[in-house]
Amino acid sequence: MFSKIIIALVISSSAFASYESAERLYGKGAISLSGYRRTIIELVNSGYHFSAVPWMKDFLVKNSKPLDSDLENAFDSMLNVTGVKPFETLPEDILSRSSSGNIRYILAKRLLKRGKYQEALAQLSKVDGDHPAYPYVSHMKGTTYTLLGNNKEAETQFKDCIRTSKSGVGDADSQLKKNQLLLNRDYCIAGVARVQFANKNYKTAEVSYLDIQKSSFVWPEILFEEAWTSYYVKNYNRTLGKLVSYKAPVFDFVFKPEVEVLKSLTYMKMCLYEDAKKTADDFYRDLYQPSKELRSFINSRGKDYKYYYNLMADLETDKPLPLPIVESILKSIRKDGAYIEMKGAYTSAVVEYNKLHKQRKTGFRSNLMKNVKIVLDEYKTVLGAYIRSGMVSKYAELYSAFEGMSYIKLEILALRKERLYQASAPQSKKKRGDVKYIQRNDKQYFWTFNGEFWADELGDYVFALRSEC
Repeated sequence: MFSKIIIALVISSSAFASYESAERLYGKGAISLSGYRRTIIELVNSGYHFSAVPWMKDFLVKNSKPLDSDLENAFDSMLNVTGVKPFETLPEDILSRSSSGNIRYILAKRLLKRGKYQEALAQLSKVDGDHPAYPYVSHMKGTTYTLLGNNKEAETQFKDCIRTSKSGVGDADSQLKKNQLLLNRDYCIAGVARVQFANKNYKTAEVSYLDIQKSSFVWPEILFEEAWTSYYVKNYNRTLGKLVSYKAPVFDFVFKPEVEVLKSLTYMKMCLYEDAKKTADDFYRDLYQPSKELRSFINSRGKDYKYYYNLMADLETDKPLPLPIVESILKSIRKDGAYIEMKGAYTSAVVEYNKLHKQRKTGFRSNLMKNVKIVLDEYKTVLGAYIRSGMVSKYAELYSAFEGMSYIKLEILALRKERLYQASAPQSKKKRGDVKYIQRNDKQYFWTFNGEFWADELGDYVFALRSEC
């Protein structure tokens, strides 16, 4: 116990000394590039990562030479805490001066968005396998190879991502980093299943999806993909069973209009036209007017990102929101992995700001607090932009879902007419459900549904309907 206290005191004293050293180096604020360099390193060593962000950006812009190894290491340490978002807006020619693995990741991300896949891979290949960013690099490699149509290499990279993410969890020095690595691992497990699905190995994909734990933030959205996999192996009862899980109260944050489209389509495949029609009719009844209201709402706010940030803050503090559909979408975005990561960085910056507030009042402290405020304002803008983008994306999903439902309604009408004129059409007078219609694989078990939703049963429900085709 005594030795632990001594170690803690030594670490605290060292961090304090680094802060004091940074303050001495900074002087009265009029410092050279070399002064910036030393101040940044000292701030990072003392745990003031966000405080150094504006100065690091300024240094990158003004410095025309590659970063030396000490500053490069400090920069990587900074990015491991702050995330890459604060630096993503810098021009590529400036970013390319750094050999930081995190910066390589930023450059690759920007190249990927522009469709320059081979150039993105070239940047990613320069990141060492022992770099903290490598699990995310292998994830992006898998995504890039998928876009290139090289599914074999994509699967290899996703499996490498799973391996390195698992390994990184043991070395992570905070719960936030552990959670990020676990989330990255689960997305890569999904990546493997998606590649198998793309290769039409539906049975294999069905089993791979089940490797994602139900406790994962990824699982609620993956459940929908599992439902599609069951659909393609023609196990329609299991498709319906997976979709019904979204009715559970624990999934009240999920806003996924495609769920109802797949549900109606599945009923149609089983020739249960009345069920398919009712699903489509309910969808129009519940979402047609709200979708119009959502479109008007998005158009009325333009790109006022601070407004969207404050909108999420209102949700988190239980304040009234403008529309029920806006509340539903915000709940969905709040559970998104990327949003959680950005909000985590924002929260860490707030903690650092409060930590600075406890330092003695000096011009140096005042400037550092201004720096953190700049970072906080940038994060508010980034978070607001992400929230708005999520709303636009959800509206697009709604629009696509209505198109799908329109097709289904027309198809149902045609099929019902066809059945009407068929004298041999089967008449469904017997009981609808029977366990003999249930299919399952080695990772799926059977128990009866008792009328309530239980956490360990979610995703494992299966209908027992007889096809009327």
